[in-house]
Amino acid sequence: MSEVTPGRYRHYKGNKYTVIGTARHSETLEEMVVYRQEYGEHGLWVRPKEMFLEMVKVDGQDVLRFQRLGSSSESIGESVTNIFDDLPQHLPKEVVQTLIQAADVRIERIISHGHASAPDSWYDQAQHEWVIVLKGAARLQFEDEMVEMKPGDFINIAAFRKHRVDWTTPHEPTIWLGVRYGGNRA
Repeated sequence: MSEVTPGRYRHYKGNKYTVIGTARHSETLEEMVVYRQEYGEHGLWVRPKEMFLEMVKVDGQDVLRFQRLGSSSESIGESVTNIFDDLPQHLPKEVVQTLIQAADVRIERIISHGHASAPDSWYDQAQHEWVIVLKGAARLQFEDEMVEMKPGDFINIAAFRKHRVDWTTPHEPTIWLGVRYGGNRA
């Protein structure tokens, strides 16, 4: 494989990423791959194309650093047909699971269990995000306000509006449904 096409890839360590495209370094003209992580803060990353395509040794076997996955519109949560099914019992950190991904929208199930953002950590994402709490409760902090959320409460967070999770229920999972859409995906 010598070309990197936009779409979904799995890193050899297991995390999934969406390749946005390729670009050239302005000084060296080296070809770079631009991609977004499908977990955590969904950060934007860049890596030299040569490194993105290289083979690495894992347990004595040569494997691709990034393996191309199927269509970007495939359902990730095929085994989950009920939003409350297959909930992890012990969560060392918040879990974000992509249920559906298409060209400009991603629907996620987010599971928190007493989790909160680090005190100095803020989400500042390039896409808009609509979230609803389905179970449990949460408190979102914005630069100018605090928003309490209980089952049925939803909020639309504009792209680049800084926010963080201040608190989620510690005695039961907080189940969110998140829809990321539009915005500047570059």
